[in-house]
Amino acid sequence: MSTNKRLVEDAGVYMDPLSDWGWKTLFGSERYKEHLISFINAVYPELGVSEISYRNTEDQGDTILSRLARFDLICKTSGGETVLVEVQKAKQKHFFERLLWTSSFAVRDQAPAGRWDYGLKGIYSIGIISFNPSGIEGYSWDDGAYIHSFSLREDSDYRQMTGLLRYTFIAVDNFKKSVGELDNILEKWVYLLGNLRRLYSRPSELQDRVFERFFKAAEIARLSGDQQKHYRKSLMNENDWNNALEYARELAIKEGLEEGREEGREEERLDNAKKFLALGVSADIISKATGLSEEQVLALAD
Repeated sequence: MSTNKRLVEDAGVYMDPLSDWGWKTLFGSERYKEHLISFINAVYPELGVSEISYRNTEDQGDTILSRLARFDLICKTSGGETVLVEVQKAKQKHFFERLLWTSSFAVRDQAPAGRWDYGLKGIYSIGIISFNPSGIEGYSWDDGAYIHSFSLREDSDYRQMTGLLRYTFIAVDNFKKSVGELDNILEKWVYLLGNLRRLYSRPSELQDRVFERFFKAAEIARLSGDQQKHYRKSLMNENDWNNALEYARELAIKEGLEEGREEGREEERLDNAKKFLALGVSADIISKATGLSEEQVLALAD
């Protein structure tokens, strides 16, 4: 049985909220925006978000490769703050710099026409990391924590310069608590992000009203035929992307090994040539014996 066919048959009871279609449906739709509001308030309780409006993400200059690797939501709160939430499915070069670049649009767009006193509203970013975060370029995640937060602070004593620019990263795979160990609503959301697709019923520990509605929305059996088709296609597309990524890694490893072997052979030829030179063998004979050019051999004699 092919992997794609198995994905269709074994989709489970609930959608994977970190799949492209599942994410956009459960968190990126007007119908279920209470899920996103609850999640934002769990990450940034000081915001006290009661309402959000979604913004178009098509002006962010995304490449096709970026879209395969992640999917974003940008919203405005009732208080005027901008919240960016994204799911990151694979490591990318300049991981943190790209999010900084994305958030710069939210800063720029606050400038009105005409005179302005630079009174900015807060910009809050949440990055949901759906891969092993260790070795992310420019930052060590070796402590095993599932959440790290950043803001602009003074270098020596870490006093905050401003709280208007905040970044929080959640590594779903680093969250190891069982459902019976969850202490707060943030932990409940992180647990669901990583485990919903494996559940067959709603645990008794997740009886909050927002989770009751969330589980109903995530039931695959409740989706229309077209919705189920789109969801399963999303899973197959993701599987194809993962297969392509894994194949690229295998090719890179294979090419690296071949390159290493070739480098090893080259070093062996050079070493043999030096030994022949030390014995007084002529350059033309050494060239024929090692495959090096006479120029290369003579350069070793300098």
